[in-house]
Amino acid sequence: MKAILIDDERHALLQLQWLLEKEADIEIVGAYQQAAEGLSHLSRERVELVFLDLEMPGMGGLEAAETIAALDDEIRVVFVTAYSTYALEAFRVNALDYVLKPIDPIRFATTLERVRKSVARQAQERKGTSPSWGKPPIELFGHLSIRGTSDQPPLKWRTLKSKELFAYLLQHREVWLPKDVLLEEIWPTYELDKAMSHLHTAIYQVRRMLKETGLGGALDFSLESYRLHGEGLRTDVDHFLQAALAAPQGNLAEAEAAWELYRGHYLDKEDYPWVKARREELLQNYVVLTMRLTSTERAAGSLDSALQRVRRARELHPYSERLAREQLACLAAIGDAEGLRASYAAFYRLMTEEMGTSPTAEFQDYGQALMDGQ
Repeated sequence: MKAILIDDERHALLQLQWLLEKEADIEIVGAYQQAAEGLSHLSRERVELVFLDLEMPGMGGLEAAETIAALDDEIRVVFVTAYSTYALEAFRVNALDYVLKPIDPIRFATTLERVRKSVARQAQERKGTSPSWGKPPIELFGHLSIRGTSDQPPLKWRTLKSKELFAYLLQHREVWLPKDVLLEEIWPTYELDKAMSHLHTAIYQVRRMLKETGLGGALDFSLESYRLHGEGLRTDVDHFLQAALAAPQGNLAEAEAAWELYRGHYLDKEDYPWVKARREELLQNYVVLTMRLTSTERAAGSLDSALQRVRRARELHPYSERLAREQLACLAAIGDAEGLRASYAAFYRLMTEEMGTSPTAEFQDYGQALMDGQ
């Protein structure tokens, strides 16, 4: 893969070049001491990897990283810095990793391994595959999206109610659902005759969608009830739950791939009142899976990877005390005393100001013990 280096300190550039020259799969195509020069290179030639100093005169690393993301959001950025606090801030612009100056060759090797995994994962996604199962044709995390069995664009629904009806049937697939239940859940404010008319129209549209997309599902009707079923109705939620169950048995590769599927809460962008219980159930599974992965990474010494994972999880669930504790554990293991205190204070403030309560005594004791130990 092609890489450029951007660092205003010449000796830092030389060290990076020396370390990377040993890597057969990485080609250095540019080394610059000003961010503007590096950005100019990127405007002319596509690269896969940028090593970027955070503290530079003129345009700093954070600003440069945002510009890089605007140019090509597939470029992987690794920050190089003398201060871990700045590096943690850098993850807000979606950095892949960071390394501290002076660069530790062992830690640097871990960074390169993360880069290679990222490249391999992207290649798998472009082929439409994941480690042990094909890309699910139905996505439910964040929003409902259907691609069918080919490379066709996401399905455009003719009406929002037919989309909601399919989502409801899918959540309860293999279960017979009486007409009355569907009318009450999907059209609760409609008069009966009008609601029945909309139901029949939506049923027709769902059946037509199943046929046109080739999903392999079927919608049956019997005794005034409907049932959606079929092996082709594979979703990202199915794969996520499968991997969550496999994680305790040690299938971490599949667990990591499925963890990446949780890009947003279940049907979070759809305004359906009946999804709340299912959404909360999946969120708790996500927290558990995150904890299993981060604890495994910490035990293996991959502290930065564990920290980045828990930070990303907390963006989706900032009020989780379990995730907040795990973030404190990662910061303490890294030895970032300043970050540890800031993270503890931020969670305490979040709970008191937004939730009107204090963190539990167990959390406060745990955090204080970690801070006393730094």
